[in-house]
Amino acid sequence: MKKIVLILFLFISCYSFADAGYAYRFHLNLISKKGDTLNGYYYLYTENEFRRNNDFKDFLGKDIITLYSSISTISIGSLALDFTKTDFKKTINLSDYWKVSIIDYLDFGVTDRIFELTDAEYDLIKINQPNFVGIYNEKYTENCSTILMTWNNDTELLNHRNDISEKLKSFEDNFTKHNEELINYFKEKKESLLNKGILLIFHCDAL
Repeated sequence: MKKIVLILFLFISCYSFADAGYAYRFHLNLISKKGDTLNGYYYLYTENEFRRNNDFKDFLGKDIITLYSSISTISIGSLALDFTKTDFKKTINLSDYWKVSIIDYLDFGVTDRIFELTDAEYDLIKINQPNFVGIYNEKYTENCSTILMTWNNDTELLNHRNDISEKLKSFEDNFTKHNEELINYFKEKKESLLNKGILLIFHCDAL
């Protein structure tokens, strides 16, 4: 069952999106009614196209949003991914701010873009681009891949990629039947790879 992969988002991916429409990253500057200033990044998946002359609050149509005060953008082949962590995450009420300015915004297509990591995972990220490999199994899911990356040039990724590929193939008879085993496998694999300086993420595009 190809949709079973969505369950893995409970611990692998941190952001979900619609199958069609637009996806934006807004870099915002907000001034509160008390005069405090806040900067952060807001990610929005929507069916409506944003234009520069749109008023942000009117376009959004809601008050509660989540901002990330800091992100690290990393290129993984043709992908550009943003990484952050819980310490940089803040939920705010726009009604508390009298002015909301868009510093800039990016239309990045309907795909995974922001990944919220643990402190240990985030500490792996360096300024330079990582080595990486991808694992894709069409029978498992048509639009998602597992990506392994490391910033340590001495760390081998191919053996780990092969191990994960073989494990997925062993479940091809019935992914639904092996659901719990798959979840436990990826959870343990994620933790063991982290101890080796390897970050495992699960990346999806819209169907």
